[in-house]
Amino acid sequence: MTQTMTLKERLDIAQADADIALDLIVNGNLDRDGFRAQVRRFTLDKFFLTEEEVQAAGTEELLKLANESVEKMLRNADKSVKLAEGSTTCTNQSSTDIKKVLLSMTLQRAIGIRFTPEESAELTTLTQLADALYDAKNDPSKAR
Repeated sequence: MTQTMTLKERLDIAQADADIALDLIVNGNLDRDGFRAQVRRFTLDKFFLTEEEVQAAGTEELLKLANESVEKMLRNADKSVKLAEGSTTCTNQSSTDIKKVLLSMTLQRAIGIRFTPEESAELTTLTQLADALYDAKNDPSKAR
């Protein structure tokens, strides 16, 4: 008899994998492609998405992936309201906006760099985010 993992157990596994990816992002001697792969791995783990779900979504746009993530969590929690639409802050920020910002901030903080709000807003895809992080990490003038 096979025992099904709980949502918490699956989230714990994703977090452990994200921690490994983050360590490689920060401390690994990665070329651009390797760095992109680890940023993608970290993002998918944090967004609790599989590569198959990203392929099915047909996009690497961060806001769309964040929306997929929110919707997946709601399906797992068996909620009927669309959190991406139904949950906004007093500044009218949706859960997907917040998820994108927190992802970028987490990676910037870990690497020890800081993008301006304008720079961050321009990073709309996984590849753009990874490339900007890679370039900033390898440019000593970007260190904070």
